[in-house]
Amino acid sequence: MVRLNKNGGPRNPEKIDRMCALFTDLSNKDMKRDLYIVAHVIRIGRMLLNDSKKGPPHLHYRRPYGCAVLSIMDVLQSISEIKEEKDFVLKVYT
Repeated sequence: MVRLNKNGGPRNPEKIDRMCALFTDLSNKDMKRDLYIVAHVIRIGRMLLNDSKKGPPHLHYRRPYGCAVLSIMDVLQSISEIKEEKDFVLKVYT
């Protein structure tokens, strides 16, 4: 889980090196299947349409905001072509 601030940046910039995942139990058979990285975006905050100061300030709700998907095959193909690190952008569908 990664927590972001309202501008989309990391909430704790000093922990940015911990915002990663390592999958060690994927076999060659698994890698030939259609695998995807799926990101569920959850908004935590007030239940108002705008962020005005009306209502109780201590109530925060978790609610779905959007979802993003990235194919693992696309990642593997582009990494094998250039042999270096690359950033991937996931489009969030709300």
